[in-house]
Parts: sequence; structure tokens; C-alpha cells
Amino acid sequence: MKNKIAIVTGGTGALGRQVANKLADEGIRVYVPAHNMDEFNSVFDNSQSVETSEFRLRKIYAFECDALDENSVREFVRSVSVQEKGGIDFLINTVGGINPVCDVADILTSDFDSMFNLNFRSAFFFSREVLKIMRPRKYGRIISISAMAGLEAAPGRFSYSFSKAGVVSLMNTISEEMKGYNIRCSTIVPSVIDTPANREWGSPEDINKWVKPAQIANIIYGLLTDEFSPVRSSIIKVYGSV
Repeated sequence: MKNKIAIVTGGTGALGRQVANKLADEGIRVYVPAHNMDEFNSVFDNSQSVETSEFRLRKIYAFECDALDENSVREFVRSVSVQEKGGIDFLINTVGGINPVCDVADILTSDFDSMFNLNFRSAFFFSREVLKIMRPRKYGRIISISAMAGLEAAPGRFSYSFSKAGVVSLMNTISEEMKGYNIRCSTIVPSVIDTPANREWGSPEDINKWVKPAQIANIIYGLLTDEFSPVRSSIIKVYGSV
């Protein structure tokens, strides 16, 4: 694993940063598409370890990228490939967001498009581009984050649900298409993730039931290891106690 290269989209987010740090701690070189380099630098301060207050250099790097722009994504993946002499082993898609509750009859087309672009198109753009690197090398692992709403009806959340269902379909389709190339895809399906944004509305009882970002990061790392190499088209439900 110490020679592997990973891209973690949404790497400065509450979940993405946990994933990036976990992979880097395991010796993987991590690249984060950063919309804002100042934010990246503030999130990934390598000057010291939080646990020991000792210097620790994590191999987490960034190039500027707009995850919703296919040309920007294409250039980002190209830059990582050039930097690493053609090697990209892992892609973790964590970019995402949720819309306010809204009945289907009241959904604005612009709001639907916004959810679809954020949750699905970002994962599609990155997956499509890294496959161009992985397929000739006959190796790759792609893991994306969906949601409970992507597997079952969620009243008031159709735009979100539809976009997250698309992520599941994308991962399953790629995994089936690429099974002869040793490329595996999995979808992590969390319930509510314990993030600062969610804590603003959750009660202490709610929060105790939620899934911790570090727990998801550990599951993702496990799926990347050789121990889980036979696993493809998998849907991993991480519901906690919800």
C-alpha cells in the first residue's frame, strides 16, 4: 500500500479529510482536488501530529480543480498522472451535499440540476477520467459515497435521492464492465454522518446514533486492501444505530 496513489475528492470536507488522513497514515500518496488552496493548506497542516505533537509529514497533495467541471477534472487527473508517472490506483468520491426538504411538485429545475451535478456528475467525471488510467494498467479501486435515500424512497428528498441512486448504479456498472481488468468498485451507504453541519440540528440522542467519519474512513481503507480484492459491485450499508 505504501507505493499506491489515491485521489480523494471532497478531501477538505468533514468526511473527505478523515479519508485522506487515514490513507496517508497508511503510507498512500493522496491527491485532493482543491477548489481553494488556502482551505486545503488550513485543513492539511502537516507541521505536527495532533496525537503526539510531534512532526509528521503526511503525503497529501493538491491541485486546483472544480469537481463540477469536466475539463477541470480531466486536467486534474492528467496532472496527478503526470506527477506519478502514469499511476493512479484508488479513487474515493466523497463530494456531495443535500437539498432542503421539497415535494416533487415544488422542485425547481435549477435545484434538481444542482443536486444531480454535485452528487452524481462529480463522481461520474472523476470515475470516467481515472478509468482511462486504470484500465490500461489493469488495476484500480473506486469507492463512492451514496446515502440511505439512494436505496429507498425519501419523501421531500427526491433530487438528493435520485442523484445518490445514480452513484450506486455508476459504481455497479463500472465494476461489471471492468471486472476483466481487475478494477473493483464499491459504494458506501451511510445513514447520517456525524459532521459539524449535522450537529447543528441533531440532538445529543441523535448524534450518538450517527456514523463517525473516522469509522467510514477505516471501512474504505479496508476495502482497498488485498484482503477485499474479490469484492466488487458491493453496497456497504453503514447505518450505525439509526
